[in-house]
Order: sequence, then structure tokens, then C-alpha cells
Amino acid sequence: MHQFTAPKTRPEDMAQGRYWTDTLLAASANLPFSFRYDGKPINGIPAEWNPVVTTRRIDANIEETVYTGTECATGLTVRVEALKYRDYPVVEWIVWLTNAGEMPTPLISDIHALDATFAGQAPILQHGNGDFNRADGYATADTPLPPGTTLTFAPEDGRACDRAFPYFRVQFAGCGLTLAIGWPAQWSATYTGVADGVAVQAGQQRTHLRLQPGECIRTPRITMLSWVGDTTRAINLWRRWYLAHILPRPDGQPLRPMLAVCGTEGGEEFTGATEENQLRFQEQFARAGIDFDVWWIDAGWYPCRDKRGERHWPLTGTWTPDPERFPRGLQPVAANAAQHGARLLLWHEPERVTLGSRLDIEHPEWLLRAPLDDVRENEAVRYFTSAGVEENKLLNLGNPACRQWLTDYISTLIRQNGVGIYRQDFNFPPLPYWQRNDAEDRQGMLENQHVQGYLQFWDDLLARHPGLWIDSCAAGGRRNDLETMRRSVPLHYSDYGYGLDPVKLAFHHTLFTWIPYFKEITLSADPQAPEGEFRFNAHVDSYTFHVAMAAMVFATPDANNADDVALSRKMIAIWRRAAEMLLQGDYYPLTPGSRDPTRWVSRQFDRPEYGDGFLQGIRHPACPDEMFTAYPHELQPDADYLFENAETGEQFHRTGADLLRDGVVLSLPPRNGVIWFYRRG
Repeated sequence: MHQFTAPKTRPEDMAQGRYWTDTLLAASANLPFSFRYDGKPINGIPAEWNPVVTTRRIDANIEETVYTGTECATGLTVRVEALKYRDYPVVEWIVWLTNAGEMPTPLISDIHALDATFAGQAPILQHGNGDFNRADGYATADTPLPPGTTLTFAPEDGRACDRAFPYFRVQFAGCGLTLAIGWPAQWSATYTGVADGVAVQAGQQRTHLRLQPGECIRTPRITMLSWVGDTTRAINLWRRWYLAHILPRPDGQPLRPMLAVCGTEGGEEFTGATEENQLRFQEQFARAGIDFDVWWIDAGWYPCRDKRGERHWPLTGTWTPDPERFPRGLQPVAANAAQHGARLLLWHEPERVTLGSRLDIEHPEWLLRAPLDDVRENEAVRYFTSAGVEENKLLNLGNPACRQWLTDYISTLIRQNGVGIYRQDFNFPPLPYWQRNDAEDRQGMLENQHVQGYLQFWDDLLARHPGLWIDSCAAGGRRNDLETMRRSVPLHYSDYGYGLDPVKLAFHHTLFTWIPYFKEITLSADPQAPEGEFRFNAHVDSYTFHVAMAAMVFATPDANNADDVALSRKMIAIWRRAAEMLLQGDYYPLTPGSRDPTRWVSRQFDRPEYGDGFLQGIRHPACPDEMFTAYPHELQPDADYLFENAETGEQFHRTGADLLRDGVVLSLPPRNGVIWFYRRG
């Protein structure tokens, strides 16, 4: 019989967290960070720096403790801001270093936001590889850490999730901890097995700098969650904490599932979008009874003609609606969407500036350049070169004047054009731009200032527009660290696999365990396409919706095709019912994460507080097995459950004991899916 322990916070979870963290955060000298100052190792805040500790309650569930200390001879001030959650076994901290003196500081180097050892037996590290526009992205691995074993992780080229993932779990015998590194740039983390547990160091990858008078840098935010049990409990404790404390709340309200649609004509991306066709497509969806929540306009709505007069979306840096196509701006499009109960999503990429754009001409002093030899091997650079981009420049958000201008400008654009979801992309590698422009004794400074400016920019936008959503995109999902996720949702989690269903579902398996809110699209590769050719199916079907189950679905029906519309309306109703459970519920994968097109995929989302949930099964076109038995988690043996297939109307009753023992037999033809909703009687 399959029985599992509910993932709610338990006293033993809190006790385990205190075991690891009380010593670390109990005294200034024991704080779990380190750096070298003028070559001397510093751990915590030394007693001779005269540390001061203050504590305050932020709300009913969060307590903040601030530790400060100053090195009298040079004026270097250390400030540690630590949060302790009372409803979850979670602690977090950031370290700030400020030059309060009148002269440049000695060299500060090797700053580790986390430098600590955690005691436990038989440690196994679960780690991932992030997103990098390939089928093997979002892969995870479990690696044992016996004494003497060291694993080091870092992203490539300055975006937090590019070929590395800043989310980790350390499973000990019977307990474990989750660690997240909140740094939307170039972090690094090292895990070393030691005799009594695991030693961990993490922080900005390279710091070797002097602070000028008044300057301030910060470390990544370190987040740690403790649990007792297995990684299933770890996953769902994290999901519950994330939903309670991290997922943005526009206008103070929790995010709800959303249906997105779009329409455009010709050209790359949205270079063929006009006021006329945007309004026309909106009305087509409305007449078809497709009740959309988001009207999506992606790259290419701004002036972006090349020297030959052709429009190419990568030509960025002039952030105003193209007057040739939107003579009244985008307000008419947003207003019409609002009449149908939808908000306008609008794509931007402010950090990448191209030659001859408005920012390039008006504010060259805000732009960082890097020799093409440093970046030309990057996939994005090759693509942009083919699209007519002669050079990418990086907008320096670490420059206060630049950041303030961008904040004011984008805020005005949002207000004047009725933008409800601000979508920010980041399609090129920033690290060479930071490194090539830092002096030898300022290594890491431009990156640190940029991160501070980027986060402040978003904070200011959200403060000025309380109902605004931010969609984090970086050539897919390459900048989705926890600091970014506090302010945004990653609607477009990868540029890869739009229609490659086994790959998409493998990506989902990782995302559901870490970032509960993301978008999926009802595109599917055509299985009848000739070998070596990739094309999408012309129409949606039930299978495309089953594969696309996520908190936001981007539906792609042909609004003029009666069959597409009828099927989409039916499946959208089923998705809306499932999406609340998917977003709020605990996640249980009933099959291993796999990219194998010959296997079933099955998963469960359960809401124990409501006594309901759903089981989903998906049989891929190449899967030879007609049947699969799904064993549900977290059911009460003595309760009666009603199961319903909303597509067919079938129902059955079973006791929890029977379900836990015998499972639910799913039977499907190839290229099909099923959702069985259940509720406790």
C-alpha cells in the first residue's frame, strides 16, 4: 500500500532548522559568511568591529535580525540582514559591505555569502543544469558527497540559470536542507563532503575590488529550508513556502491561472503586428467564445528597420510603439483587451542596445561594450549577427542616472500604453561586458552594481504600478534565480521544445518542484512531418492541452475554425478547473522525469485542505503500452473518493484504501491524455 506523509510544516522540521541555523545566526562572530580583507580572512563580524544586533517583527510570520559592525581603521561596515520564518523552516540572509570611510578600502576579495558546514549522515546533493535552449536542459542529478568529494557549479556568461541552476537539495539520512542562491548574475557554489556532513561556499563568483567612499555592494541572498523525511516532503514544503511568501501578489492578491492568446500577420515575431490586426484578432477570439485573460504582444512592436528597410525584432534600443503600425500607441489595443477582461502583455529587452537605436545615439555614456572576440561564439551573438545586428551593447543599470531614466521612461510607457504585464527579456551574455570594463582592482563591481540596479528598477516599477505583473525572460529561462522570482513569474521558461512534448513534460517535472507558476503553449510537433523536418500541427487537440497543463496556458486555436474553437472551449474549461489545483496543490510525479517518447507520463496534484485534486496521464504517440497504473499519494484510507473524467463524464467511487493499494488504471489510445478529478466524500 502506497502511503505518504503530508507536506505541512511539522515541529520536527522547525527543530531540524534550528539545529542547523541557531548556531549560525546566534552570534555576530558565527554568521555564515566570509571574505578576505587586505588579504586577511574574515568570518562573520569580528568582535573588534563592535557588532550591534537588532531584531524586529516584519509581520506575524517573519522576524528580521540585523547585525552590523565596522572596521574602525578603514570604515568598512558590514550589515547582515537575516530573516527567520515562523510558519516554515526557512531562514534567509544578505550581506552588505559599505565604505563609510573617507578613503578607498583595502582589497576585498573572495566574498562568500554562505560559508558553513552542515552536519548529517550520507549526504546526497540534488542539482540541476538550468536552461540553455537544448533538450537536455532542466535536467537534475543526485550525486553522493562522501568525505573528500567536491562539486562546483556556476552559470555561463552572467545569467543565473544558464547551464547551472541556483537551487539545490542536500539529502541526509532522514532529513535534509534546500539551498537557493538569489543572484541574477554570475554566482558560484561549492559543496564538499566532510567527515560529519557537507561544507558549502556560495556567492558572487569573482570579487576582487576596492570600495570608494560611500560605495556599497551586496552578496547574493541565501535561502535555506530544512525538512525531516524525504525529498517528496522537501519539494512540497518548498512549494507551499514559495506560494505563501515568494509568488508575487499584484494589488495584494495572489496570482490566478491565466489564459493567453495572440495574433499577428507576417514577419519575425510581432514585426507584422499593427493596431488594425491586433483589434481584429481580439474580436475574432471574443466572437469565438475564447475568454482570454492576457493579450500577448512579443518582440517587434517598436521601430526596428534595418539598413535595407526590413524589420527585425533583435534591433532593440528604441522603446516606443512603431508609429507606422501603431500611430495611436498601444493604448487602443490595451483598452480593447480590457473590454474583454484581459490585460496587455508587452515584451521589452532594455539591457540590450543596438547600433543606431535611440539609446545608442542619445546616451552612449550608459552603454558598455565588449570586444566581439569575447562574445562571438555565443549562440545569441551568432543569431543576432544573422539578423543584421552589428553590435550589442549592455545598458549599465549600475549607473544611477541610467537606472532612474529607464525607470521613469518605462513607467511612462506602461501607463500611456495600458501595459498590465511587463515582459523583460535578456538575450545576450553580460559577463564579458562587466569583466572587460572593470579595472583590475574593481573585479566584480560592475556586475554587483548592475544587479542592484536591475532589482531596484523592478522594485520601483512594481511600487509605481501596484497591479503590474513582471514576466522574467532571458533567452528562455536563464535568469530565474530566487531574487528575480520574488518580483516576477517566468512565463517563457525556455526557447526550446515548443512542440516537443516529451521534452516539455520533462522540463515541467523540474519546474513544478521549484517554480510553481509558469506558462505553457498548446503547440505540438507534427508526428507526420518528414524525418528531419520540424513543423507544428495545424490545429489544437485534446493532447496538446494535456501536455500544456500549467498555471498559464497560451492557447493557439484558429478562431475561424469551428472544430478548433469547440475543442478549445471544452479543454479550456477543464484546464481552468485543474489549474487552481495545479497551482495550489502539492505535486507528486507518478512517473520519473523522462524525455523518452515511448513512456507514459503521470502526475498528481493534491489539495489535502480541500480534500480534492486530480490525476493526469499522458500517452505519447510512440508509447506502446495501452495501460498504466497510477498510484495516488496522500489519500485517507478510510475515506470515500469520487473520481470524474470531465472530458467523457465518466465517474467512479473508490475508498482510499483501495486506491492506495490498487491504484487507478489509465487506458488511452496513442497521443492522448486524461485527467481524473477527485474529491473526498
